[in-house]
Amino acid sequence: MPAHRKTSFFRKIIGRPGDWEWFELVVAILLVIGTCNVYSSTFYMNIESGISPYAHVQRHLISMAMGIALCWGIQKISPSVIRRNASLLAAAAILGLLAVFAAGRTVNGATRWFAVGSFSVQPSELAKVVAVIWCASCLEEIMKSGRRICIFGQIRRWLLHCLDKKRGSSLKETFFYFKPLWVPVLLAFFVMEQPDMGTAVLIMTFPLFLYILSGMPGREIIGMIGLGAVLLFSLAVIEPYRRERLLVLWDPFSHANDMGYQTVQSLIAVGSGGLLGQGLGQGLAKYLYLPEQYTDFAFAVLSQEGGFFVSVLMIFLYLALLLLGFRMAKDIPRLYPALLVYGLSMMIAVQGLLNIAMVIGIFPVTGIPLPFISYGGTSLMMNLACVGLIGGAVKYGQKMKQQDEREARIKEMSGQPVSLNELSRTWFHAPQ
Repeated sequence: MPAHRKTSFFRKIIGRPGDWEWFELVVAILLVIGTCNVYSSTFYMNIESGISPYAHVQRHLISMAMGIALCWGIQKISPSVIRRNASLLAAAAILGLLAVFAAGRTVNGATRWFAVGSFSVQPSELAKVVAVIWCASCLEEIMKSGRRICIFGQIRRWLLHCLDKKRGSSLKETFFYFKPLWVPVLLAFFVMEQPDMGTAVLIMTFPLFLYILSGMPGREIIGMIGLGAVLLFSLAVIEPYRRERLLVLWDPFSHANDMGYQTVQSLIAVGSGGLLGQGLGQGLAKYLYLPEQYTDFAFAVLSQEGGFFVSVLMIFLYLALLLLGFRMAKDIPRLYPALLVYGLSMMIAVQGLLNIAMVIGIFPVTGIPLPFISYGGTSLMMNLACVGLIGGAVKYGQKMKQQDEREARIKEMSGQPVSLNELSRTWFHAPQ
């Protein structure tokens, strides 16, 4: 019998690629586009600053190489190991955010980074990933205990217990139900204090999405969305600069010379790209007209130089990541890795779509970067780490699926009845 040989990534792409190979290909395309865009959007700024025109793209390539190595290494780690170390990852994220307050660097009124040698580290990027890892781990624990996933119902049972000790749920049991949200709430609080409301909202959004996937009742989902909308609106209007951003969203051209300048310049850049764009390196937005043209507003430069078709391609690529991620998660026969893939693929794709919405003026200006495109070492490395986590979970799911099928065949050969569920388990039926 011939020895089993691993099939290379390129051979799979040339042959019959699966969802994971397509996912890798989409990420690779985004990385290539991002590298070209970083160079195009920074070379003039670097020349004006008297440094090498390649300075930013060189640092970007270093971060990419480190991120790819991180992605490859994480794929080798079993999701069960990640789950067991969720507390350590949460502690690392919290310590990183505390380090920002102790020795952070302030840029444009926000303290979000601290220096490690010649590099800047942004712990809030790690916090987004850790929030998903922690929540998925705790939700699996709740579901394995046989309890139903709910939030408002559990609060009601605790209040009932306060009135009558023989009824309802104790405070200890209520804490157990809310354990998936402990770390995300704490991380979001620290990020809000930087301040960075956009990232804080994302840190809370993806864990709540995992609650919905875990079987939360429909009326609880409606209540949670309503409560979240009220809280989000309250946070948006409580600070003057956030109210200004809402005004700019409504009519940016009335504030084109002050608080709406960035949005107006972004819209001009996107609109001037036409169908085919002005060509790589030929756009005018990067000539110091558009602030943050290589970070949060990288899509504006990309759209100006690549045109309408490249802009649509970018939207398609992020939607493809979302669709492929959900398809892969659906095929994983264990709860925790499936939730991990759902949460992380949604995190990458939604950030991309929100950033594009911000650049074209249909979403308020926030500090959400464009995954794999915006310049930023921590963001790029964390997104590639997410790809590694997704790949590890998918490969683990494939092994578990093969194991389940072998067990089913053994039962069948031994004469025991085998149900359809045993032949094709889903993660709803077979949590690890």
